[in-house]
This record gives sequence, structure tokens and C-alpha cells, in this order.
Amino acid sequence: MVAKGAVTAGAARVRDAGGWRSVAAAPLSGLWSLALLVVLWDLYVRAHGFNVIVLPDPLTVAKAIGADWQTYLEKLGLTMWAAIVGLLSGALLGTVVAIVAWSSRLASGIVGPLAMSVRTIPFIVFIPILSRLMGYNVKMEIVVVTMLSFFPSFVLVSSGLTGLPLAASDVARVFGATRWRKLLLIALPAALPKLFTSIRLSASRAVLGAMVAEFLTGLDGLGRLFLLARGDLEAERALAAAVVAAAAALVLFHLAEWAERYVNRRMA
Repeated sequence: MVAKGAVTAGAARVRDAGGWRSVAAAPLSGLWSLALLVVLWDLYVRAHGFNVIVLPDPLTVAKAIGADWQTYLEKLGLTMWAAIVGLLSGALLGTVVAIVAWSSRLASGIVGPLAMSVRTIPFIVFIPILSRLMGYNVKMEIVVVTMLSFFPSFVLVSSGLTGLPLAASDVARVFGATRWRKLLLIALPAALPKLFTSIRLSASRAVLGAMVAEFLTGLDGLGRLFLLARGDLEAERALAAAVVAAAAALVLFHLAEWAERYVNRRMA
């Protein structure tokens, strides 16, 4: 038994190590496609002879990042803070609302249409409204990202809560489990993989939402850096901000993907 336990523990450590290796290698898995995109970008600029104000080549953009990397790193930190906090807040809010909808048919009938209405309205419409109500601050930016991340979490967690196998519900009924005990012991664990799937789906949109909020309101971050560079006709600096944001969104997506796989392995 001791040997069997040691083997099991060793296998678990190997799986965990493999998981960390996969998350480290994930951003590099699409390196060939990214390299091809950069080559095509460079060829397109050279073929048309664009001025740097219109469309700079990749090398010029890379030089802009290298020449002022401290600024890009600082602005990236501000944007990612709002994106990550908003992403997790949206996932939490979606989970709470899904539980409320699961708790009763009346709550489901009220919450469902409200959640759908939030989804159908473009999030960019809420930015000037929230700016008036909350002011031009980071809290408003986080709320924007939270609204972006809310709906996927609500839908997927709701499907996890309501999609329990009949056998699980029968066992809970036989042992006399209350509805909330069934939620804590059966429904929520079953919905946990769905929650991490929603985080993965919203990860890249969270960075986009934070950057758009900064662009429209002038809040400090990559969005404002893009806005100022565009106004000064410095296309290389504007594209550099976009490239940094895209790279950060890609890394965040792969981190969320690794977390999803980890949870799925644990829950299997």
C-alpha cells in the first residue's frame, strides 16, 4: 500500500510538472503562425511602400518597444490589473447569478432576461454611462471588464448546475440532502470546470475591454498610450501598444487554458 501510494504521488507530481511545462510552452505553440503573420505584414508594407505614419513595418514597431520598454511595461501593468480583476469579478458575479437562477424558477425567470439584455447591448455603450455615474477611474474600467466577463460565466455555470446526471440527483434525494447541501456537495463541483472554461473564453476579451475603456476615457494604460501616439501621428508607437496588448492577451488566454485543464484533470 505504501509503495502504491508513493507511485500515485509520483505520478501526480509528474502530471503537475507536465502541466507547468505546458503552460510555459503554450504561448510558443503558435509561434510559426505568428512568425508567418509578421513576415506577411513586412512584405505587405514593403510591397506598397507605406510611409511610417500610415503603416510601419514590424522592425520599426519592435524598435519603438525596445526604445521605451519601461513605459510599455508600466502601462501594461495598469491595463492587466484592470483586466484580471474585472475578469475574475465577472466570473464570480456570473457564478453567483447562476446560483440564484438555479435556486428557484422565479429567480431564473427574472435573472435570465436581464443577463441576456446585458449581453445583447454592445459593451462600448456602457462606457460613457458608467463614466458619468462612477467617474473616470479604474473602478469604472474594472466594471466594464466585469460586464464583458459576466455572461459567459453565467451561461456556462448555469449549464453545469442544471446538467447534473440523474443518478447524482437521485443519490442526493435518497440521503435526504437539502437543496443547498446538494448545491455545495454536488452541483457546484460539477459546474467548476464550466467556470474555468468561461474564464478562458473571456480572458482575451478582458484585455480588449480594459484597453478600449482606457482609449475612450483617457485612463492611464495601454489604451491611453495608443490614443496619444495616434494623435501625434506616431503609428509605430500606437502599433507597439497594440502588439504588447495582444501578446499579453495571448499569455492570459493560455494561463486560463492551463488552469481549465488542471481543474478538469482534478475533477475527472
